[in-house]
Order: sequence, then structure tokens, then C-alpha cells
Amino acid sequence: MIISASWFTSHGYCEYKFFLEKVLKIEVPRTQEMIYGSKVHKDKEILFLEKAEEMTWKEFLESEIPIITKEVEFEKQLGDILLLGRVDEIRSDSSGIYIIDDKPNPKPYNSNKLQLYAYCLLFKETFKDSLNKSIFSILRNRDTNEIVWAQKFNKDQEKEFFEVFHRLRLIILKKEQPIPTTNPNKCKACIYHKLNLCDRSLAK
Repeated sequence: MIISASWFTSHGYCEYKFFLEKVLKIEVPRTQEMIYGSKVHKDKEILFLEKAEEMTWKEFLESEIPIITKEVEFEKQLGDILLLGRVDEIRSDSSGIYIIDDKPNPKPYNSNKLQLYAYCLLFKETFKDSLNKSIFSILRNRDTNEIVWAQKFNKDQEKEFFEVFHRLRLIILKKEQPIPTTNPNKCKACIYHKLNLCDRSLAK
């Protein structure tokens, strides 16, 4: 089974929406916001690649001057779950490693933090034998590049991540019932409500 780091944001919005999308696999059309967001990420990656210089991961990890890489994919087998993640940007300097997630109009919601914790865990596990710097999780405004939240990744965040990770696993296995949101405003904005695909919607 697979769990993607991005699923933590979806789960945090509404557990029942997550269930419809990832477990029952009820497909919906891509929204204009999703299409635009993908284009912005792709455009940033193209600009980065035009100027990027090749280097090894060893050189990247040991760099004392600020250096970045973008759109890096990681995976880690955790029991019967394969955890996947594609990180928007990773920065390395003398002070640490910075795992950066770009979102439009971001807020430091717990779901966004958990997505970043997933990335941090993937990075930590990938380079555990060669990493000698602290890892920091950073939420950044996609359009302004303003940092809206930053935190050092430690055992407390790792524990918090695994608590939700195990919850997601049980929902995917249908061993736990998903809990719908109690916020009708979330329902109004949800595409499953708009397409009459959700039987738990609170929107009028």
C-alpha cells in the first residue's frame, strides 16, 4: 500500500473527503486551482534547471554556503506502507537542511505541518548514515516566497507524524471509520459536495 506525503493535507481538511478520494477512489475533475498550481511548480522547476549545476548528494549535504535543489522525490517502506514524497525545495547551508513546501495562501494548519513532517522523515531516513545537520521544516507562500512557518524537526514532530500515519493506514485498510468534518464551510468549498458525491455534506 502507498501513502503520499500530500495525503496528510487532504486528510486534515476532512477525513471523509480523504476516504472518498483515496480509499473509494471516487474521481473528480481537476480544478482550475490545481491546474494553475501544477503550472507554477513546473515553471519554477524549469527556471531552476536552467541555472542549476550538477553536484553529488554528499556535496549538497556538506555545503557551507546556501544551495538549493527542487522537486526531489523520496520513498521509504514503513511496514506494509510505502511512504512517498516529492519535496518542492530543499536548501542546505552551514546551519542545517531546510525542507520547504510551497502553498498558495498558506496557513500553518496542522495538516500542512504533517505533510512537511513526512518530507522531513523521508529525508532523514534517506541520508541517516551521512547527515550531520539539523533538519528544519518550512511552509512558504508559493507566490510571494514569504516564509509563514518554520520549525526544527525533532522526535516530538516524528511522534506526531506517526500517530496520524497509523490513523491513515487504518482508514485505508477500512479498519477505522473516517470522521467527516463538522465545519459546513469546508463542505461548501469541497468539490465532492459540489458534484453531489458526498453523503455526509453539511452544506446547505
